[in-house]
Amino acid sequence: MKKDLFLKYDIMRKKLHLILSLLFLTFINLSEASAQDLRLSLLGNTIFYSFIGKSNITGFSIRNLMISGEFGREFFYAKGEIDINPYNISFFTEKIESDTSAVPEFLNSQIPQDQGIVRFRETFVSTRGLPLIRITLGRIFGKIGESNSDSFWVRNFVERPFTIRKFFGYDGFLDEGLEFSFSPPLPWTLEIAGQILDGSEKPWNSKGALDLVGVIAIRNLFGDDRTNGGFGIFWAAGKNDSSQRLSLKGTSVVSDNNSEFFGGDAFFNFNPFFSVRLGYIIQRASKPTILDIEGGLFTEFSVRPVDFFKANIRPEIFGIPRIREEGGIINNLPQIFELSIAADFIPLYFTKIRIQWTGNFGEKRLPQNIFYLQGIFNID
Repeated sequence: MKKDLFLKYDIMRKKLHLILSLLFLTFINLSEASAQDLRLSLLGNTIFYSFIGKSNITGFSIRNLMISGEFGREFFYAKGEIDINPYNISFFTEKIESDTSAVPEFLNSQIPQDQGIVRFRETFVSTRGLPLIRITLGRIFGKIGESNSDSFWVRNFVERPFTIRKFFGYDGFLDEGLEFSFSPPLPWTLEIAGQILDGSEKPWNSKGALDLVGVIAIRNLFGDDRTNGGFGIFWAAGKNDSSQRLSLKGTSVVSDNNSEFFGGDAFFNFNPFFSVRLGYIIQRASKPTILDIEGGLFTEFSVRPVDFFKANIRPEIFGIPRIREEGGIINNLPQIFELSIAADFIPLYFTKIRIQWTGNFGEKRLPQNIFYLQGIFNID
């Protein structure tokens, strides 16, 4: 128990030191900057929700209240986001934080409670304007597709796709680390990126000091502001929380159990009227006696016939494949189907009101129907 508490403290201490270092570097550049180099935004995200199915829960969530800042000057660029921890109020049936709840993953953002009232989201410093290369250091999104890194203001739905939530949690694949990207001189945009991340976040939850996660990604982008598209592939791997580091009589005993991900996505936009997105992610997770292979496919379609209204639909299938091998026995686990339909009303350019229905089918523990009423704003 004491060891686990020490590990949590050590992880938090390292995260805090990194954030403070990034803020110090930004402050040095800010001291010589003008107001034109700095951009601040205030974003909010509140949700009324109702779960009807195996568990009936109705409530209200202050999901985000965030201050976002961007600063760019010559070859230096920095971004910082400070957000509150989600605060949920349950009106009926059971508390959201209850361990026996059937739906905690839908309502909590996987952020440990010992991080306090606020949390740092995407926060980094980066080079820009250098020929061919870019280097980024800080708390960054893993390069596993646009659906992972899109903010709640940009997304067409209340939550990220089910596949990303299942594998990486509510906040997606977001971790501390270093990124190096290379863009060769071509008529279109090609980016080849490599990342080394801390690995302390879901799904790796690695406990070792040197148990890092590596990501390699390739992305192609084309088009202009009106008509554009792109596609990409990625591979990510690291040791998971079932890996062991033991020492017996001076002899090191190592048990490496990895979690690997491979996938890609593609998108096309005809702004502002139509957009489509397709993504697929497959995981191979090894544990001492278990091997899990799971994959999820998701698609999104969005139509905006007028400026103040947008309609969105997202069908998903999780379980292509979904296999568990244990003790030499292979079992095919049931597939999970999720369908989300959302309507966005945009009364002002800095506000959105969203009505959404999400249905889950194929796994009894998940709610059958989820209804959302979401209000979000972005003032900059």
